[in-house]
Amino acid sequence: SAFLSNVNSRRPVEEYIEFGKHLLLSDVNKVIFIDEILYDSLSIYENAKTTFIKINKQTIYLYAYVDKIINFSLSGADNNKDTLDYIIIMCNKTEWIKQAIELDLYKTDQFVWVDFGIRYIFNCSNDDYRNKIETLNCKSYDKVRIASIWDLNTQSNQNYYTTIMWYFAGGVFGGQKDKLLLFAELIKKQCLNIIETKGTLMWEVNVWYLIYQQNSELFSTYYCDHNNNIIDNY
Repeated sequence: SAFLSNVNSRRPVEEYIEFGKHLLLSDVNKVIFIDEILYDSLSIYENAKTTFIKINKQTIYLYAYVDKIINFSLSGADNNKDTLDYIIIMCNKTEWIKQAIELDLYKTDQFVWVDFGIRYIFNCSNDDYRNKIETLNCKSYDKVRIASIWDLNTQSNQNYYTTIMWYFAGGVFGGQKDKLLLFAELIKKQCLNIIETKGTLMWEVNVWYLIYQQNSELFSTYYCDHNNNIIDNY
């Protein structure tokens, strides 16, 4: 997982941290890429199963291309949430999971991404939420396991570059490490191509669907919504 502060004004930083605390307390091996300015306040959660990697915005490769993002305009976006900083961070999830794979701190073949603040969509107790996180450790897939909301066989006539597409839910994905590395490579190429040809960038779930259209064999999908099923059905 990862958390950078001050990328939008949707919620106070303290609220994101309160949500993320329940992920940090889960009894499962975790690599958390954390804003360097927050590290001191969160270091109490670091232990044998929780490794923090300090980051800042400049560590994200997409920031080197910001000057080329000259047509950034998202239709129906929440201006408090869907800032360019937020979009860049969403599109970097696959890069962070790639870095975690390359670090291989816990010597595993399976990795799962979980959004740091995803606790807010769950309708359950904090203990049940942590139990759900821990069940992910028992699942194994030989492809990229990814949650889908919309019917993947139905084409939308909306603009992929400006309107959010919920073919995929963005908060949880995982699977076999070599397939995740390929996924990360494809996403990076796609993001840079969008910036070069369109002068924009959009939600990571839209980029993921563009990859899925050409590489469906890479994925093992399951249906969910923005609720408990995003982990229960993993």
